[in-house]
Amino acid sequence: MIDVTVPGMLTAAVLHPPKFGATPAAVDDSVALAEPGVTAVVPIEEGVAVVGETFDDAQRGLAALRVVWDDSSAERRSSEELLAEHRRLVESGEQAVVAREDGDVATALSAAAHLVDAIYELPYLAHAPMEPNNAACRMGEDSILEVWTGTEGPSYERTAAAAAAGIGEDRVRVHVPYPGGSFGLHSTSSRDPVTEAVQVALALDWKYPIKLQSRREEELKAGRYRAMAVHRVRASADAQGRLTAFHQQIAAEPTSPNMPVAVEFLFKNRVDYMTTSGAVNEPYTLPNFKLEATNVQTGVPIMVWRSVGNSHTEFARESAIDELAAAAGRDPVEFRRGLLADNPRTLRALDLAADRAGWGTPLAEGHARGIACSSFLDSHSAQVTEISLDHRNRVRIEKVTFVLDCGIILDPDLVRGQVEGGLIFALSAAAWGEIVLGDGGEIVTQSFDTYPVMRMQSVPQIEVVFIESGESPTGAGEVSVPTAAPALTNAIFAATGTRIRRLPISKAMRVL
Repeated sequence: MIDVTVPGMLTAAVLHPPKFGATPAAVDDSVALAEPGVTAVVPIEEGVAVVGETFDDAQRGLAALRVVWDDSSAERRSSEELLAEHRRLVESGEQAVVAREDGDVATALSAAAHLVDAIYELPYLAHAPMEPNNAACRMGEDSILEVWTGTEGPSYERTAAAAAAGIGEDRVRVHVPYPGGSFGLHSTSSRDPVTEAVQVALALDWKYPIKLQSRREEELKAGRYRAMAVHRVRASADAQGRLTAFHQQIAAEPTSPNMPVAVEFLFKNRVDYMTTSGAVNEPYTLPNFKLEATNVQTGVPIMVWRSVGNSHTEFARESAIDELAAAAGRDPVEFRRGLLADNPRTLRALDLAADRAGWGTPLAEGHARGIACSSFLDSHSAQVTEISLDHRNRVRIEKVTFVLDCGIILDPDLVRGQVEGGLIFALSAAAWGEIVLGDGGEIVTQSFDTYPVMRMQSVPQIEVVFIESGESPTGAGEVSVPTAAPALTNAIFAATGTRIRRLPISKAMRVL
């Protein structure tokens, strides 16, 4: 998408506020306008845009811009303050809504021989695609507004462009070139580069085609992160080590309201499916089960992130299952087998993953394995992660064995690439991923120096095993994401006895 050019096109870059919800109180553009190649400075809804003949011109103008921001209506809580509020809500049960309830959880918990009561905390996460935010637009002589954007929802972009231009959607034509990654980032019509590009072009009376192009810093300041989430899980087992109850509570900002049209069927009775996904439809047979969700309100813009709610719900579930197995003196694989008796496809994936990874066989000193299971997008998978610890107790991810049943596979290389890419994407987030808001709500994390992604030297050996199936094809693009974090932290527990309940792992120990 970033390569799109149109004759006569100018490039715009936007300076976003340092805090979400802040607005310009005063703008001094005199130095910026004096920069060679800078043609205009345009206030827009989410900041101030500088327009130049080239991207470099716009960036020089942006650097010369002087803006005083009014943060009276901004989100001024830090990440730690927001996390504390999530934790308070999930611990108190205040405003919680029951998303699913089977059996009598309270009675089963009170009679437990073994009990786990744990809090799991997950931060805001960026999508960080290789290609930063960008879009292009021009008004044609036929009064048709053309838009170019690497979007996952062309209909959303038509809505966004029409609203920004003040015209009917029938006058908008959306072109969708190949994007350099998205992972859920471009799934909405709000806070989108299309809106920014159209606002700039309209302010210049449609005289020029406009390309809106962001540096990494401005992309991360635009927000649309994976929501922060805090889970509390209370799980119990009887004297024979059999699970008897599972009570999961979630506090997170709902994602579905940010998705026009989809919200109508994804957000019902105050329950957001995009938040509870992976918990409300978990793979195990749990005799007494209760799921509650609390919708947190913040000023931080959020959006879906690869694997949606499963990225946090399955971390909490698979960690708690492992904790309960340990408390009951059970092997984590054997413990899960008993819970998958009514789910033969996930059970088969678990058995094959354990076998291929050599579960239960001796390992070299300092090595350990962790396990996690998933039934996501109607696919069934299990993952074993092997790690090692060096003499300084630093973690190296040695190998991932991932077994997948996604029905009939039409293109094995494509599916394998999706699984491998999803694993690396999710391991990056598990090890280092965190968007930090500092004191007063200032956006601290703005580029890869503070938001690391996995480099080649850290990528483990990955073995992807497909289960041959005659079932209809099912999802593959996101299925390897949910189990990456819990399989890794479960392996760390097996190696060290330390249970990591807060991500990223780098808060507790170094990942090589």
